[in-house]
Amino acid sequence: MSIENQRLFLDSYIAGMDEDDATVLEFVDNGYSGTHFERPAVQELLELVRTGKINCIVCKDFSRFGRNMIEAGYFLQMVFPLYRTRFVSVSDAFDSAEHEGDTGGLEVAFKLLISEQYG
Repeated sequence: MSIENQRLFLDSYIAGMDEDDATVLEFVDNGYSGTHFERPAVQELLELVRTGKINCIVCKDFSRFGRNMIEAGYFLQMVFPLYRTRFVSVSDAFDSAEHEGDTGGLEVAFKLLISEQYG
């Protein structure tokens, strides 16, 4: 799915969310490998999370966020809950708001493992 098609897919999903006053920012690291998180746009996103300026992240699927199972899991299980940042992976039907107190269990771990194989 091209970046433009991903953008349309996500715009459609976001339009259906109950967040009327939300400001939508886009972070694209075209040309960078998703196998690591040392990508300029990801670093910018993470800094905004750390400073409390982002409270929800929506991505097409886990592989678009990152293809390293350990690092992606760390952000999903440790960093985003710490900063009260909701994480939505649309194609994976994952919304951290539906997993208060847990991390999605084996299903999420399996999806992260699959995403890592696309690296």
